[in-house]
Amino acid sequence: MPIRINDLTLPKEKLETEYQVVQVTHWQKDGEEIGWTYECILPKLRFEKISIKVKSEFPVISKEELEKQGLAVVRFDNLLIAPWGRANGQFVSYGLSATASKATLIQSK
Repeated sequence: MPIRINDLTLPKEKLETEYQVVQVTHWQKDGEEIGWTYECILPKLRFEKISIKVKSEFPVISKEELEKQGLAVVRFDNLLIAPWGRANGQFVSYGLSATASKATLIQSK
């Protein structure tokens, strides 16, 4: 019985509650700005990176502030992480798609 990519899930204990953001960029589709993409590192998953998209007018931290600090800690509300896969002949691509309804900057102590 084949396994479908949609059947795969990430265990809750592997996910973070607060994410370390290392890059912020515009999220665009067909030339229209939709929101912001936050590239985050995942310490629990050997520092893999994931990009989380949030529909909002302004980012929680500017690119300039992030460059000064090096990284920022952000919490995401209603985070949805889903696997995707695409077959092109003999080549198969797969990855993770992540969206959230809101991003909140966690102030460093």
